[in-house]
Amino acid sequence: MKKLTTVSALAATLLISSSVFAASQVVHSDKTFSTDAFADKAAAYEAGFDYIDSLNTLPANELRQKLIVISDTPANDIKIDNSKVTIQEFAQTRDQVAYRAVVDVDYHFTTLRSTN
Repeated sequence: MKKLTTVSALAATLLISSSVFAASQVVHSDKTFSTDAFADKAAAYEAGFDYIDSLNTLPANELRQKLIVISDTPANDIKIDNSKVTIQEFAQTRDQVAYRAVVDVDYHFTTLRSTN
């Protein structure tokens, strides 16, 4: 019984000491989204800025899914740092030029880093 208590105490000590080495870190990343095709640039820009507005109003759990946050430990405090809209011009057919908004979102989140 004493051996079991000693092993349990040792395991608890290792667990506590390993959590001391965990530190938080800030991870910066970016994600690019594209809108549907539009007949003119103004409509494409409007769609791009509407998309940014919708991202800024999402709750944290939905924002995590939209940005596809990947981390070995739970990601917290997801924040959008910067976003911009550019327009991509392309032809769907020979005589039909279309425009799509490309939304680039820079963001960061906090996660735990283990030094073990």
